[in-house]
Amino acid sequence: MLLIDSWYIDFKAKLQAIACHFGYAAQEAEDIVHQFFLDLLQKQLTDEIKNPEAYVVTAFKRKLIDLHRTQQRKGNLQAIESFHIPSTQEIIEKLETDEALIQHIAAAYKKLPARLRRVIYMKYYQGYSTEKIVELTGFTHQTVYNNLSKGIQQLRQNLQKDNILAKLASVLLSFVP
Repeated sequence: MLLIDSWYIDFKAKLQAIACHFGYAAQEAEDIVHQFFLDLLQKQLTDEIKNPEAYVVTAFKRKLIDLHRTQQRKGNLQAIESFHIPSTQEIIEKLETDEALIQHIAAAYKKLPARLRRVIYMKYYQGYSTEKIVELTGFTHQTVYNNLSKGIQQLRQNLQKDNILAKLASVLLSFVP
């Protein structure tokens, strides 16, 4: 107890100056220093510390860094909470109202071979599972997978040629605040 009391008397002003240097107001710095010494009292330190000033200053700076990190996390959580993530329904409604985009996607879809169009239609428009498509078409699982993959790849290429992917991205980014 006497050890911490003497450290408090010797280092209080220095620690407050360090806290102010870290950007805390004078009253806030004083509160942090008081809390720091209360925490030291709970640690039950021994007289074995050879350089108490170095020990106290280093421990205090670490406490300030921890406080800063905690405040950053709280700030980031508040920013994340205020960030609006649109629902799937909002995105669909926004896309459905953009007639030019719909026409370009339809044109790119119509350029696909019939086999690829059929599998894409069954998967994404009718909502069938891969197993159901295999059952209805007689294709193997691998063929369905390959047709979906090739169809999406060709759609992407056709849309890139017309620079439609940039337009689609701008529609989706319009939801970001």
